[in-house]
Amino acid sequence: MRDRFWHRVSGGGLIAVAAILLAGCGSEWSGGKPRHGIITMGPHVTETVFALGQGHRVIAVGSFDDYPPEVRQLPKVGGYIDPDLEKIAMLAPERIITGGRHLKMSQFAEMNNLPLLCVLMDSLESIDDGIAQIGLELHCVRAADRLRARIQREIQELRDAVASFPRPKVLIITGRQAGDLNTLNTVGGASFLSEIVEIAGGQNIFQDASQAYFEASKETVVLRAPEVILEFRCGEPMTESRMDAYFKDWQALPMLPAVRTGRIFFITESHGMRPGPRVAEVGWIIARLLHSDIQLPA
Repeated sequence: MRDRFWHRVSGGGLIAVAAILLAGCGSEWSGGKPRHGIITMGPHVTETVFALGQGHRVIAVGSFDDYPPEVRQLPKVGGYIDPDLEKIAMLAPERIITGGRHLKMSQFAEMNNLPLLCVLMDSLESIDDGIAQIGLELHCVRAADRLRARIQREIQELRDAVASFPRPKVLIITGRQAGDLNTLNTVGGASFLSEIVEIAGGQNIFQDASQAYFEASKETVVLRAPEVILEFRCGEPMTESRMDAYFKDWQALPMLPAVRTGRIFFITESHGMRPGPRVAEVGWIIARLLHSDIQLPA
């Protein structure tokens, strides 16, 4: 198998493969070191594992994983683009759980005969399914069922709370350069962010877009005339002056209803774009921005 694997990746990534071979493969895992614990990679994946009561089994996490707080004390093993395969091999986990499909990690797991679960969570349905998959993988199906039921209950409570409010047209911004409206990253209806905005009582102006994530032109935004702009600046250190600067950028499009009324809001919570156990909480953050007189849950 080693020869076939080397041939398959020899066009690129030889350094990564060499590191894997030096670290150990197959039954000779890290010089015979026994496997133990779980490595989780992806903020939403790590958060889910902890929400299922399995945090005590986690021995390392991805570079951007920060919740719950105890995660910050765990070793970091890189991110989606740059996983530290040598460090992972030295830790000798019994299994790895990642968010989304990951070629490098899949190749690494294949070489080392290591259980790998790649969970795609980017819609409310796939979040629910991902929690179920993780629960099955970690033998905590009942905990997963309870978590799924809790999320569904919280989402329904949010739906009920906004049912009587008007539904403003919303532009969702997931990224752009400061001082520049030429690159407006947004989402279509397939993204969980669009679903959450809809549940929170808004209408994504790009709900009909076929892509989950894409770049919108200023001209298209003007034509669709959003009444509210939600700009996600998750985890950024947003000082008042910096927020004012981002706000003033939109004055370049004074014809937008959202600009005329000043309904431009910034979501800075680190989990604002995280498709995990706190999706309903993000929904409530959005609902309070869209409907200032909403009745908050008890």
